[in-house]
Amino acid sequence: MRKKVYAVLVTSKASVSKVSSEGYSSLAKAQAFIESRAGNPQKISHWRYRDDDWTEYLICEVRVDLGEE
Repeated sequence: MRKKVYAVLVTSKASVSKVSSEGYSSLAKAQAFIESRAGNPQKISHWRYRDDDWTEYLICEVRVDLGEE
């Protein structure tokens, strides 16, 4: 069985990229996580946001193979 999950890659202008510690079961839930963050993240595309401090958020679709059932 295969499943899609969504992780958020966060990159501040003066830092290394970090992957969110949680995965999200839908694109909408990943977007809601980003939109709830401080710094007023603005949507650039369905997959990418940037906030007032130039922190970038990139949603990555990850396919997980859960093996055979």
